[in-house]
Amino acid sequence: MADVFTLDSAYLAAKRQEIKNDIAYARYKVGSTWYNASIQNATVLNDGRVEVTFLIDHTVSGNITVTGVELYDHNGVRIGSRSVSIRRADATEGILYVCRFSLFQIVENTSGSGAYDKL
Repeated sequence: MADVFTLDSAYLAAKRQEIKNDIAYARYKVGSTWYNASIQNATVLNDGRVEVTFLIDHTVSGNITVTGVELYDHNGVRIGSRSVSIRRADATEGILYVCRFSLFQIVENTSGSGAYDKL
């Protein structure tokens, strides 16, 4: 791996903090409608993953199924999304949703399969 340009670990740590600080709000989908949710907590875990939590509360009444979640930055640009299927009972439950993701450097592995290995 001598020919691989390796990003400095301090640089990657700073980028993780930047991502954490850039997350402004979440959205969740019920039926065909998207609803905004406030971020409850955003942190960088000891293992380097960024963790973001938000609450899907009782904005939508009745028994619901959440089918999608998204995170957005302070400019209203979508950071990422995920399809889900989470059921919530009417007015008896809330959903605390946790997103965890990693930022790390990879290199193509030597097997020639097109797969990648974490550095």
